[in-house]
Amino acid sequence: MIRSEHSIVHYDFQRMIVRPDRLRRGTDADYLPAAKQMLRIYRDGIGDPRQVLHSRIETCLSRLSGCPPRRIAAFCKLLDDQSEFPSNRNAALHLRRQVFDFAADRHPIVEHREGIFDHELQQVRSDLANAIGRPWPEIEADLFCDVLELQRLKSFESQWTPPQLLSAYNVAQTQAALYRATRVRIDATDDFKTIVRHAKLAGLMHRIDRVSSAGQPRYRFIFDGPQSTLRQSTRYGVRFAALAAKLLACRGWHLTAEILGPRKQRFRMELSPADGLTGALSTPDAFDSSLEAEVDAAWQKAPVDGWTWQRESQLLVRGQSVMTPDFSLHHSARNLLVYVEVIGFWTPEYLEEKCRRLKEFAVATPADSRPAETTKWLLIVSKQQERDLRQRFAELSLPIVGFDKQTKPQSWIDAIDE
Repeated sequence: MIRSEHSIVHYDFQRMIVRPDRLRRGTDADYLPAAKQMLRIYRDGIGDPRQVLHSRIETCLSRLSGCPPRRIAAFCKLLDDQSEFPSNRNAALHLRRQVFDFAADRHPIVEHREGIFDHELQQVRSDLANAIGRPWPEIEADLFCDVLELQRLKSFESQWTPPQLLSAYNVAQTQAALYRATRVRIDATDDFKTIVRHAKLAGLMHRIDRVSSAGQPRYRFIFDGPQSTLRQSTRYGVRFAALAAKLLACRGWHLTAEILGPRKQRFRMELSPADGLTGALSTPDAFDSSLEAEVDAAWQKAPVDGWTWQRESQLLVRGQSVMTPDFSLHHSARNLLVYVEVIGFWTPEYLEEKCRRLKEFAVATPADSRPAETTKWLLIVSKQQERDLRQRFAELSLPIVGFDKQTKPQSWIDAIDE
């Protein structure tokens, strides 16, 4: 991510909205060849100091009309993040001490020997290299490797194409705009489990509400941090930015952020897949396990009349605990909703956690279930492990069916009705 001093945002004081800087295909077409040149500068710049590389990037972008210094600095930061610049502070200090002590004994050192000045620069360097046991160019390269600007590029392994570099810039500016966010709201119709997982990894607190019960379920996630209950704080901005980058790989979401602007006025920033930003992460896998995929394929091959089958369409919430059943079965005429959990490859720890969550969520009727709707649970397990798992989950008193590729979905319905 870029730093806040690289951030470029445009404040609309009439609508009180924030628009992060963004390069567009049409109006900013000149940036595409510039991006190609910037990547070449780093790929051909192995061994060059960081300040030289930055100077070349500045020269490249300064030719473009209206390119602000912050945009140049942001591109330098993005390219630096894809690079390796070795730095060993202690080794650099030790090397400098060796060089200066050696030179002090031969002071003054001159370019050409003359009169009483008989210590020539090249000869001193040669003697120093022999004394230390390293060639002079190598000594010179490492002499100030602890100074950021003088660190030399060791490698640039990025596989970015020019369009990907420009896309990374747009994402980075959007993330940087969130550094001053005090609260983020996400309305989602898909990938609930992935959104909650990334929010937890980012250390954010959340509140979840079901905002629509008609048609496709939609949930509203409110994210902030522990200190947000005491005062308006931007200390979670970096975490919001990290979450936003991962959100780009998800489907069916809309982000609204409250952002503190000039004079601490509240602005709003909107973001959704319609903005066309793409993250570095891939889209979440369709299924968590091969057994889950086989169960879904079995239903798609022989669905049962009157029932609808959806994957991870329901989000169950108990305070800060969240559970997303793998599938749900719904029979509108019977007003019956069945949460389906598929238990595939497992470890003792996994089974213990699964049992704990099922006790928490499967015993009581979820608060967000549809009014007057009967809710049941069904566990589908591998037929090879059916005997062991029936014993393990016996205390839950939930219907359990063994599954293999010959199992018909009608047997699942029969198990629910028993």
